[in-house]
Amino acid sequence: MTINNIKTPLNLESWITYSLVILSCILIGLILRWILFSLIKFSNKRKPTVLKAQLLKHLKAPTKFLLPILFIYSSLSILELNSFWHKIIESLIIINLSWMIIATLNAVEEIVKQKFTNNGNHITKDRKVLTQLRFLKSLSIVIIFTLAIAAILWNIPEVRKLGTTILTSAGVIGIIAGVAAQKSIANLITGFQIAFTQPIKIDDEVVIEGEYGTVEDITLTYVVIKTWDQRRLVLPLNYFNDHSFVNWTFNSTELIGSVFLYVDYTFPVADLRTKLMAILKEHPLWDKKTGELLVTNSNEKAIEIRATFSAKNASDTWTMRCEIREQLINFIQEKYPASLPKLRQMDVFKI
Repeated sequence: MTINNIKTPLNLESWITYSLVILSCILIGLILRWILFSLIKFSNKRKPTVLKAQLLKHLKAPTKFLLPILFIYSSLSILELNSFWHKIIESLIIINLSWMIIATLNAVEEIVKQKFTNNGNHITKDRKVLTQLRFLKSLSIVIIFTLAIAAILWNIPEVRKLGTTILTSAGVIGIIAGVAAQKSIANLITGFQIAFTQPIKIDDEVVIEGEYGTVEDITLTYVVIKTWDQRRLVLPLNYFNDHSFVNWTFNSTELIGSVFLYVDYTFPVADLRTKLMAILKEHPLWDKKTGELLVTNSNEKAIEIRATFSAKNASDTWTMRCEIREQLINFIQEKYPASLPKLRQMDVFKI
């Protein structure tokens, strides 16, 4: 009875001590984090940089936990806790460090994006870098997760012993996994090809299965195409190896648009050419590089006229095609309605 009475207050005292030490570690970690972030914020106000802004944004959450956990881990020798709690704290440190690395990758991605962004647009060589960066970041995250899980499991002796048994059957498991995941592996290999040979890039304007859209995202397994009407086409990576598609911005975003018109032989082409140049000079989307009107074909019924013009990207080119086509047709209707294509008497006799 006496021994029990003596042990009870000792146990209570130990728990109080443990609680105070852990709370102190958490408090010290949070205070230190607040000091570090306050210094970065102060420095960023005096001399703003993209690096400081992104570090403040992406590392804010993971550092809330990392510093307190590190202080708790450093106090384990004082607390004299058993190995179970050591393993738990070590696992939390591994998880939090992985989180920190992923957050840092996201910050680096944002920094590179802002560096290469020019008035909201990316030139072709910049989009190549962004595509490779996006793929490498996705691959790095998968590797970080794998290594973190492996480190946590390897840190537990019981699981490590189990791993030795598992390795003996690794050959059979590998064959089964390889057969089951062959499509995923093929997608991963295709992902490497796309990231470095780059038939498509982030922000490329493409036509796939008759759908016009912009490449919004490239992951390890699929590509997201944002269509003109805000829908999303999600296509597996190996689609781009097996099917042909149109990439309007493969080498550059600048494109030449064209409008074809068919008029009678009596139509004065020079007047339409003058009208086209007047429209282009007033059009806000014309980049002033290309603008011409030519007679490109003729047959027994009409002549074919092609108006060409350039714009900075595919979206602007499409808009210009629609607007210029409408204005040229209105011009012909108003000024030269008699020069619209005719069914001549010779054709009537043939029928």
